[in-house]
Amino acid sequence: MSDSSQIEIVRRYYGAKGDPQVIRSVVAADAEWDVVEGFPNGGVYRGLDSILGDFFGFLVHFNEFQVVSEEFFEDGDHVIVLGRYEGTTAAGTAVSSRFVHVFTLRDSRIVRLRQTCDTLPLARALDR
Repeated sequence: MSDSSQIEIVRRYYGAKGDPQVIRSVVAADAEWDVVEGFPNGGVYRGLDSILGDFFGFLVHFNEFQVVSEEFFEDGDHVIVLGRYEGTTAAGTAVSSRFVHVFTLRDSRIVRLRQTCDTLPLARALDR
């Protein structure tokens, strides 16, 4: 069974691997990212420029950081993704943390991300 068009949009977002041009093609300019407290740069970000410029700044704490999406579920205008973050901090500490992403889509664009994850492994790896 093939993925829905909404799941394909979310897969394109993950496949961007931080490429702003690809992200801009699938995320609305007025999108909102709601990132769990305790995640590096956790908070609410409004607007794609803030998401790209402010939120993604957390990557400076890592030599390597991957988002591994494992399961996708669709319900109406929502795509729910279960997965894990894998990486190595700038200090060389390996880290793995489970996450849930809930995307809201409208007009074939991501307009909202609600993220939660197990922040304890990240805090330990970043020595916070």
